[in-house]
Amino acid sequence: MPFLSEVEFFRPGFVRGAVVDPSHPWRRWVVGLSLNGRLATTTLAEGNSTAWCQRPGFPPDCGFEFNLNTAALRDSDLITLTVVNSDHILAETAGADVPNWLDSTARDRAGYVRHVHGLTLSGVLDNGVTEFPAYEVLAFDGDRVVGRTRVFRWQHIGDPRLPDARAVGFDLLIDAALADGVPRKLRVETATGMPLNGSPIDFIAYPNSFRDACRALAPQKINRNADMILDRLLENSMPMVAYGDLYPELSKVKPVVSDDGVAAKEWVSRSLTGTGWVLIHHKSVRPRKDLASLFKGISEAKLAYFDLAVQRNDQLFPLLLPAFDLERTLEQGYPALCFALPRSSFTGLRGIKSIFTLFLRAVADANRDEIVHVPHPGGILDESLLTDAGKDLAQAVQDTPKLYPVGTVVEPKLGATFPALRLRRPVQDRAVSVIIPSRNEGLMLKTCIDSLIAQNPGFDLDILVVDNRTTDPATLDVFLDLERQGVRILEFDDGFNFSVMNNLAAEHARHEQICFLNNDVEFPVPNVLEEMCSRLSDPTVGAVGPLMARASDIIQHGGVVLGPHNGACHAFEDRMRHDPGYGELLMVAREVSAVTGAMLLTRKSLFLSMGGFEEHLFAVNFNDVDYCLRLWSRGMRVIFTPHVWVRHFESVSRGRETLSPAGQRMMREVANLRLRWRDAILNDPFFHPLFSIDTLPYRALSTQHRAPEPRRSVIAPSSELPQWI
Repeated sequence: MPFLSEVEFFRPGFVRGAVVDPSHPWRRWVVGLSLNGRLATTTLAEGNSTAWCQRPGFPPDCGFEFNLNTAALRDSDLITLTVVNSDHILAETAGADVPNWLDSTARDRAGYVRHVHGLTLSGVLDNGVTEFPAYEVLAFDGDRVVGRTRVFRWQHIGDPRLPDARAVGFDLLIDAALADGVPRKLRVETATGMPLNGSPIDFIAYPNSFRDACRALAPQKINRNADMILDRLLENSMPMVAYGDLYPELSKVKPVVSDDGVAAKEWVSRSLTGTGWVLIHHKSVRPRKDLASLFKGISEAKLAYFDLAVQRNDQLFPLLLPAFDLERTLEQGYPALCFALPRSSFTGLRGIKSIFTLFLRAVADANRDEIVHVPHPGGILDESLLTDAGKDLAQAVQDTPKLYPVGTVVEPKLGATFPALRLRRPVQDRAVSVIIPSRNEGLMLKTCIDSLIAQNPGFDLDILVVDNRTTDPATLDVFLDLERQGVRILEFDDGFNFSVMNNLAAEHARHEQICFLNNDVEFPVPNVLEEMCSRLSDPTVGAVGPLMARASDIIQHGGVVLGPHNGACHAFEDRMRHDPGYGELLMVAREVSAVTGAMLLTRKSLFLSMGGFEEHLFAVNFNDVDYCLRLWSRGMRVIFTPHVWVRHFESVSRGRETLSPAGQRMMREVANLRLRWRDAILNDPFFHPLFSIDTLPYRALSTQHRAPEPRRSVIAPSSELPQWI
């Protein structure tokens, strides 16, 4: 095929270029980067290339870019760029030449930017441009600044096994006034005036009111599936600092005292006129006066709690909370800062000195579905007054043993701002069957199993490796060594079907506790199984998953969130391992809608009774999410714990699934997930409905509140769908 291509190696480790078929200039091609003959990564050549390639015959949007980790390259390494599924080689160079890549004409470019959709731009800054995070990126419409942001997140790039394969990234939210359907070209550059590749960027955004126009045109056709599509097309994001604009009544908040005219040592109460409820709040909270208007639809509840606005200087930032989460409540006490009780319930508790004890006593006397989250701010939080809250919460948890098993140790932690505990529950079962699907990659598999055994002493491990058509002789030798250690090798000769492989292995498991584990996981810290098994010892818990980090120490899994991009994604993939996370969620265990099957602990009897992983709708992707959501629909809880972590190199064996039959399968399985769990995706009880769904979780706010009514932590399949979906 007669490709026209151009490649330049600029700055150490950076490669960019363009490729086009002149006879089909509208087609876009996938470029692959291989290291010593092995495909390492691919990208679609659809970027704006006018900034650095203006030769005749190239469209403006056929460019691509790669960023290599030069520290991991050897002089003998051969780097090849090709058009995937063709014999066209764009460039080939030796690793010895990498340090010399330098193009003086390209030094004025600081990174790249693209329009995601809606009001959101996203990009990455080149290594060495700035020290993270004290740096700004600005967007201009003409000479007017229409968006600015500080660099605030990390992004893993390249081979998942490379420890330095990371870059600093940003999300840039454009002024909502530009959501008017008018096409523009925005200039994007750093605060020092360095332009980004892709700038000027073609930009167009529509107001959310366009949704109302669609409804008016064809109201009978706008069902909830169509509404999901509209969210994807029309959803707009705004920065966290815009929270105060959504709730202007917060500007009128004043300090209050209790009904008795005297503030308690730690908490304050006051009756909410006309509701039959009493508001109780921590001394650090200044409540709103108009809270009574939010009490519609919760007459059957026994406890209600609110979000909070955190004031820093002259700006308000949102502390958006999930529906009731017992695990996080015990370890962080998050709903106890501002909540309400029926007056009859409060009468018997008003003598308690600690607000955390008061709240936990109320929780112990209520059923889970009687506790509601009101997804609106109850007042303004002064973080400086939370200094002793950790000790108070620890004592309150110890004083409420009804909420956890006998033998649990309450261990205070040093939280960044909020209280933080770790509840070490007793391990009741130290026998675990570990199921590891694998193909080739023998050294990686052996490292996984060796570290699993070494870092989890005292456990009776029944390890089953499900071999899917291994052909590598070295891996076959590893299998023999593993069998001599007592590892069982199960043969699976059909095509790759993650669900079938694990379901078959589960039937052969010798122990009640089953841990599904990827072969690209390592255990750098001890006692991971101890923590996970202790959580599973609670009979209300159906599955447990740990924190996972890439080789770069960027988080790979911080729990699964439903909603972003109308699907399911991992939380905190933009944070480093030691980051406390939004709302300090990475410091305490919590309930989540799902955890990843890359390491998931559950019970064999429970797993088999539910039919295991769904083999047809979710052969490879989202079987873990579907299983966890089915657990929730049975009344079981799913727990994510950050108190232990593992290293996950992510898809080393299978590679990335983009623009291939595997990628098409991914899209089918995304569609299946949306069909079966549409309602949960539209309103994940553990992900606030005011968070944006067109970015990764916890990065921005949505301009539309998706579920403003009181919420309960209930997940069920979409009710009006056929049973077989």
